[in-house]
Amino acid sequence: MSSESLNPNQPVFTAADLIAHQRARGLLPDIASPESVILTFQRELMDYAVHKYRTKRFKLFGGELYLFKGTDNRIGLIGGFGAGSPAMAAVVDQLAAFGVRRFVAIGLAGSLQPDLNTGSLVISTSAIRGEGVSQHYLSPYPTVDSSEEMVRGLSEILTKHNQHHILGTTWTTDAPFRELRKIVLEHQRAGVLAVDMEAAALLSVARSMNLSAVAAFSIADQLADGHWKMSNDLRPAQKGLTILFDAVFEYLTL
Repeated sequence: MSSESLNPNQPVFTAADLIAHQRARGLLPDIASPESVILTFQRELMDYAVHKYRTKRFKLFGGELYLFKGTDNRIGLIGGFGAGSPAMAAVVDQLAAFGVRRFVAIGLAGSLQPDLNTGSLVISTSAIRGEGVSQHYLSPYPTVDSSEEMVRGLSEILTKHNQHHILGTTWTTDAPFRELRKIVLEHQRAGVLAVDMEAAALLSVARSMNLSAVAAFSIADQLADGHWKMSNDLRPAQKGLTILFDAVFEYLTL
């Protein structure tokens, strides 16, 4: 087939192409795809999950995938694949091609509001697309939404367990050391809750494929009023991650 007959708006190389190549060469584990995958970036949360629940470990897509045996392997947890929006987009694209239909990211974020402190819990209903990768998956638009059903379901679980949390817009950036004061204050005035590095990428890749996704965060540091503050005790932030994980796991098993 000549290059002239090919669709110029289609990618030359896709996640499905890579998976087919790896599978043909025996480079993928011989497992069925889980329906839902939890994505995280903190080693401490991975350790918590695999010690609390029965799992089986696989190497997949440059990271570590754990399948939860008590769910008939319908739910997985993946980490160790990197950080930031490009890494998130790459692993979600591959997981989607592998067969995953629902995604939940759990991570740490920086507060943009003075009443959100270390360990506060945030569910992102939408993410400001301050990174670069989402433009390759969706038409230009300032924000991308989480799955309303997943936001509602996760919030109901947290409420049932009397875990205070807040729902709202978050801001995804590529450059953690270039969160300019004027932009921080602008987002704070607009009611944006927190800043992270992955949510917009996750939500954009999932939405481009009509799949479901949500991002949830435990606050680690504060940028409100244009001043950076980091607590000397991050145990509340780590505790927040485990609270979110248990709520997400319960939601996905319903």
